[in-house]
Amino acid sequence: MKFMTEGAIFIDSSAFLSFFMEGIDLFQKLSGELVTSVNVIEEVVYILIKEKAREITKMDKHYDLLIYLRENPETTSKIAEEVISDISAIIDYFGIMVLPTARYEEMFEIIKKYGLLPNDALIAATCKHYGIRKIATFDEDFKRVDFLEVLEL
Repeated sequence: MKFMTEGAIFIDSSAFLSFFMEGIDLFQKLSGELVTSVNVIEEVVYILIKEKAREITKMDKHYDLLIYLRENPETTSKIAEEVISDISAIIDYFGIMVLPTARYEEMFEIIKKYGLLPNDALIAATCKHYGIRKIATFDEDFKRVDFLEVLEL
């Protein structure tokens, strides 16, 4: 299945996280149809929830923080509500289309061919599945993928 326009740009989690955590607004610089995938949104939500919880609790250890979030679902829900609102606003404002991911078999092929870790491989496989050739990312690993053009941000 090919994507609707040749100029579609896939937005990686590192681009979203740079926006939310460092204030780097690269969305204004990108011209073309902006797309991302469900797994990118999941990763961004997860990281932002953890970061906000870390600010509240002052906990540094990953597993201590996860235990806290599991044992305090009200806090997790409150943090998640804010994070989801922020991400939804960006998706809506820039008209970013959120695509389903490629099949796991496609991810496995990318892992074996390019040596990417699973989430990055799933992103690359999703781009390949939809015929998306450009990716907005700060992740250098995507430069190994010969069918993707990593945009200079």
